[in-house]
Amino acid sequence: MKKIQTPELLRRAEVRPQSLDKKNRTVEVVFSTGARVMRRPFFDEPYWEELSLDPAHVRLDRLNNGAPFLRVHDDWTLESVLGVVESAATDGSVGTAVIRFSERPDVEPVFNDITSGILRHVSVGYKVWHYDEMPKAEDGIRVLRATDWEPVELSAVPVGADDGAVVRSGGSVNECVINFMEEIMTKKKRQDEAPEQKPVVAEEAGDEEKKVEDPAEVEAGDEEEKVEDEKKDEEGSEAASEEKVEDAERKGALAERERINGIRNAVRAANLAESFADDFIKHGTPLDEARAKVIDILADRDRQSDTRTARMEVIDMEEKKTRRDAVAAAIMHRADTNRELPEAAREYRGMNLMDMAREAVEKAGGRTRGLSRREIAVAALNLDRNVARMHGVSDFPEILSTAVNRTLRDAYQLAPRTFVPWCRKSTAPDFREVARTQLSELSKFQSVNPGGEYKHLSFGDSAEKYSLAKSGGIVAVTWEAIINDDLDAFSRIPFALAEEAAASESDIVYGILSGNPNMADTVALFDASTHKNYTTSSGTAISDTSLGVARALMRKQKGPKGRELNITPDFLIVGPDREVLANKYTSASFVAAKASDITPNFFSALQVIVEPRITGNAWYLAAKPMRIDTIEYAYLEGEEGLFTEERVGFEVDGIEIKARHVFAAKAIDYRGLYKNDGA
Repeated sequence: MKKIQTPELLRRAEVRPQSLDKKNRTVEVVFSTGARVMRRPFFDEPYWEELSLDPAHVRLDRLNNGAPFLRVHDDWTLESVLGVVESAATDGSVGTAVIRFSERPDVEPVFNDITSGILRHVSVGYKVWHYDEMPKAEDGIRVLRATDWEPVELSAVPVGADDGAVVRSGGSVNECVINFMEEIMTKKKRQDEAPEQKPVVAEEAGDEEKKVEDPAEVEAGDEEEKVEDEKKDEEGSEAASEEKVEDAERKGALAERERINGIRNAVRAANLAESFADDFIKHGTPLDEARAKVIDILADRDRQSDTRTARMEVIDMEEKKTRRDAVAAAIMHRADTNRELPEAAREYRGMNLMDMAREAVEKAGGRTRGLSRREIAVAALNLDRNVARMHGVSDFPEILSTAVNRTLRDAYQLAPRTFVPWCRKSTAPDFREVARTQLSELSKFQSVNPGGEYKHLSFGDSAEKYSLAKSGGIVAVTWEAIINDDLDAFSRIPFALAEEAAASESDIVYGILSGNPNMADTVALFDASTHKNYTTSSGTAISDTSLGVARALMRKQKGPKGRELNITPDFLIVGPDREVLANKYTSASFVAAKASDITPNFFSALQVIVEPRITGNAWYLAAKPMRIDTIEYAYLEGEEGLFTEERVGFEVDGIEIKARHVFAAKAIDYRGLYKNDGA
């Protein structure tokens, strides 16, 4: 037998419900008996299709994983879901499934009709992966037997195609009866529309002569022999006319039958409602015109939804996403075995990158047998359009992108950023300059007389300005990396990019502390005379005394309108050289040798932040950002942190994953910060 490779097509083999359980709202259905069904593609010769019900030939994963039970194959709306497939099986001769119905009110009429035996037919939507070509049928039409196919959904339908799959508790309307009735109605219609014939009728005038009524055909005569000859001619003409009418009726009935079947096949192949076919048939639309209208309907729906409505495959996006995430998790686990391996990813844990690429191609409907490792990698990454047409569009690029993106984001979240606790996070809508008004003090409350108006309050007029800056880099996953099973592309390289993004943020924020830039008032951030938040170069080491002086300076800070703010520090920020000393004076376990060395309890409440970008002996105090503005850091709105994009590479043979980082930071108010040069 010759193996035939086919694309994923939406087929239907209709069946009927079997046993009902009203309490649990379940019904057992026969979804196929493997009956031979005629298929008439739009642009190909018709063929007989058979479905093999050998358990080895039917992929039942979708049905057993909860495939939907739909209303007439409508997979566009949630309201069309009538229930769910609980289980499915085949025994070589019949395929059965158990359906559980929804309890929604709009589903109740369908369930009641099935319970009462009104609705008996169920149809299965499925993909055919491989056909075996069988010997031609007796009518000379070729026969294709599906030996690798996958049911993807079941639907309640008004008319079935597999007449052997019937309700065991009752009979059904046989399709042959329907066809016979259609033929009778068509014949009657042809007879009614046939042109009126003018028969030539001979009348007996007597024993000796015959009179002919039609003067246009013959003339009356006296000779008996002439009359007899004319009578015979007239009778023969009448018989021939009747035969022609009957022949025309037969041809008309056959043509009408072909028109009806052609219209119904076209509508079903396009996955449209049967009402379209009924309308075309009712109005006598010619077959070619009906097919053209079907194509127009599909094109119009495609324009409206911006999706391929007339698709030739059933796409289960949820299943593809679940599988994609599972394979990506397996890749990440191989790159870092400390990562947790989800249950869904366990079946992929033993695969290398080439194994995963091979499966991705086969899942897309392609075949990898006989392909080299390079050809498999190229097909999996969709790098060659000709190869993609032969083997389908693989989802392997999305899998690799998911693995790299997760590694990037996870590494970014884990990268040390010590400024987060004492700085305030914000976002900016674009790259234009942002002005942040100091919110350290409101204007005073105004007294309100009985029946008087409330006055508007205001903040300070000073505003600090900054704008976002963009940076980033690209990670390339090439087909060579897949062939070499190079896991560094999914672990070390993305990790290095993420570390760089986090490090650049720390450089910007702590660069503000060390650079001491001017504020909007033209005075440096840390200033001893005007801002009173700085101890000059003759600073002092961390001690209970120096901490007390710094705490007092922060408490004495006043707002722009002269209001005492009573700010207290919450963070002690030091470099590595003063880490031990900072923890000594903030530790609740510190025991003084004498009373004068006792550290006040409020020092132990300070949170020590150790940052290697702070060099030497300098140390800082900071208040909580929710209490007063300190340093504000911002991301682009909608792209907080590290943002990634990917594309199939042009400069490289692989996938290019771009990591984009948009970030800025600015000191908003000096009153919540203090600096000491230390000693």
